[in-house]
Amino acid sequence: MPAPAPRAFVASGRSVFATSLAACVVVVTTSGSASASDYRRPGLEGQWSSRHLTAPMNSLRVIAGPGQPMLMGERYGDQVIDGGVQFVHPHERDPALPDDNQWWFRGGVSFGLTEDWEAGALFVPLELSPKVSFSNVTAFITRGFRLGAIDLGIRLSFQTPALKAYDLKGWSFNPGVPILYRAGAFRLDAAVLVPIATSDGSVGVNVPIRASVSITPRFFAGIESGAFDSHVGEPQNMTMPLGALAGYTELFGSKVIDFTATFGWDDFWRPSPPPGRDHVGVKDYRVGFGLVYHTLVR
Repeated sequence: MPAPAPRAFVASGRSVFATSLAACVVVVTTSGSASASDYRRPGLEGQWSSRHLTAPMNSLRVIAGPGQPMLMGERYGDQVIDGGVQFVHPHERDPALPDDNQWWFRGGVSFGLTEDWEAGALFVPLELSPKVSFSNVTAFITRGFRLGAIDLGIRLSFQTPALKAYDLKGWSFNPGVPILYRAGAFRLDAAVLVPIATSDGSVGVNVPIRASVSITPRFFAGIESGAFDSHVGEPQNMTMPLGALAGYTELFGSKVIDFTATFGWDDFWRPSPPPGRDHVGVKDYRVGFGLVYHTLVR
């Protein structure tokens, strides 16, 4: 059978994204309202655009949703690591082969060790479909430097080995330098990361960029792009992603919860595609949704 048109895949991805975001909005709109000035809790950062690169001291984040800054740029080969539920549609180039859709759930925590140090891990990496299995654990630590409207950081993240054939065997590392710029309701996150795979000795470069805005003190949205090369020096390997983020922040007593959803084409544009590949790739896409719970640990 001929492969479905790219437009059908895009429509399918947008439908899943819209359904996920609508579900989040339905939940949060039933939880009550508050004034625009009451968007944070003492010791916790509230409005999306005003948050720093690292979590406040003694704050705990339970990560069961996508879009958090400490996981931006966590890409190892074809795997884009993020919290929460994730649907991945990897389109097969051979029309005779079916598209093997994947469902994932990744959960974990991060902790503000001091005002400038944050560490955490996604220690529940479950593949739910097409098979149920335990995947790579991802751990990360960031040292932030707060310079007024700009935050700089030094981050080290890594993945443990996995046993599945299509996972990265051996340890994988992703050191880099994240940067954050905040101006009122506007927020710009970026990073320069160097993914390293010990399985084959490959060294890559990843430059993710996300521009987002707090539409209100609770609603926020943004777009993501950048450049990714998993093997520096190999020709026709550079790709440029394109994606979107939307979220809503709600208060529950002394706690802060982000409801978030993401959509992305991880290989949207190839400047020099290999034979048989197009410059624009919209048949492979990824959808994520979930929530992130913020609280203080005293």
